[in-house]
Amino acid sequence: MPPGESPQQTPPARRPLRSSLRVRALRHLRDVLDVPRAARRSLQWDVLAGACAGAYTGLAFPFFVRIGRGDLGASDTAIALLAAAPFVGNLFAPLWARQMEGRAKLPFVLVSWIVARTLLLLMPLVTTAGPFILLLFLLQFIGTISTPAYTSMMRDIYPDRARGRLMGYVRVVAQTATFLSTMAAGRLLDHYLSYRTLFPLAGALGIAAAVAFAQVRPLPEAAAHAAAEQRRQMPVGAFVRDTLSILRDHTAYRWFALSVFTYGFGNLMLGPLYALYQIDVLKIANTQIANLANVTALASIAGFLFWGRFMDRQGAPRTVLYGILMMMSITPVYLMHPGVPLLFAAAVFQGLANSCIELSYMQSTLTYAAPGRAAQYQAVHSLLLGVRGVIAPLVSVPLLRVAGFDRIFLLGLAIMAAGAAMQWAATRTDATAAPARSGDDPG
Repeated sequence: MPPGESPQQTPPARRPLRSSLRVRALRHLRDVLDVPRAARRSLQWDVLAGACAGAYTGLAFPFFVRIGRGDLGASDTAIALLAAAPFVGNLFAPLWARQMEGRAKLPFVLVSWIVARTLLLLMPLVTTAGPFILLLFLLQFIGTISTPAYTSMMRDIYPDRARGRLMGYVRVVAQTATFLSTMAAGRLLDHYLSYRTLFPLAGALGIAAAVAFAQVRPLPEAAAHAAAEQRRQMPVGAFVRDTLSILRDHTAYRWFALSVFTYGFGNLMLGPLYALYQIDVLKIANTQIANLANVTALASIAGFLFWGRFMDRQGAPRTVLYGILMMMSITPVYLMHPGVPLLFAAAVFQGLANSCIELSYMQSTLTYAAPGRAAQYQAVHSLLLGVRGVIAPLVSVPLLRVAGFDRIFLLGLAIMAAGAAMQWAATRTDATAAPARSGDDPG
């Protein structure tokens, strides 16, 4: 047989071809996704972290109220405290922001996530409602410590022009993992496993998400943000006053914060009531909760794909308005006294609204924030979120026993409508509704 025609030489000839095709396919995918070169490493690790975090969320969070109320008999007050838990942590956001000012943000994110998620590893010891609510309260409280640092890191690892799109990609992966894990968890909890077995698995996946996120790296221009923070370091009291002065001095952001606070108060009033309606009136099972959560996750996936690019074109503050209107669409469904099938429409609205709000709130904060002050702006946003998040459930759940579901649904809808009107007025007159570029000072 002539040289070069030996069968043994064929495989080496194919391997470079396959490798070349694989490289070309990866390059084509990067071109389609339009990922800036400097952000590729961070995006890869953020995607992996998002997948683990999505599975952690899907295996546990949709079932907290169902298990606490349906299986362990938690009281109305306990359910209200559980709903308020993440917002109690947000009340301390200015303090968290001060502690991380001028320092590396990543350790604050990792410690908060790991400590919080480790608490789920203690679930095998929990058999009554009191310890169950306490552990979940602490989990959500500690988890909020990372919020100002995480927001600041999003500015540092993703460029302004692509941030909405790249964050959207990560959340598509996270929501896909949430969808798959929730679908499995509902059936496992109904037929095979106890929460005492499943929730520790969720905690382990949450810790894995933190380990993956530890690999992200800041962009070169992030050094300028760190330098600006170093120049602004001040005592705790002065820092808190300086942070709160944002509401006084920055008119555009003040209107944004007021509209979001008003809408958010109405929405957070109704959040625990939706869950109580499902459990107390419709008597739904874990599998049905999983199905609703899966529809929400699928709608969120579609929403993240759409809203990220929409926000990069239209600006984050304007995108917030569409999220508010979508969230308002949930309440009329419950006012129709739905059976379980109609709740799937509400689940679609919720998924589209959640994805819009998640992306646009954070990007709005970064749009308004002056250089070096992203953590402070996020601290103000988180503080106001904490105020309404603590008060709203503690108001609506007791009122439910006096006024009934329908009246509280209408009250919450009216408050959300007022917030939507404020946001509409603000975006019509606010020049900073367009996306800000790196280094711009909107105030």
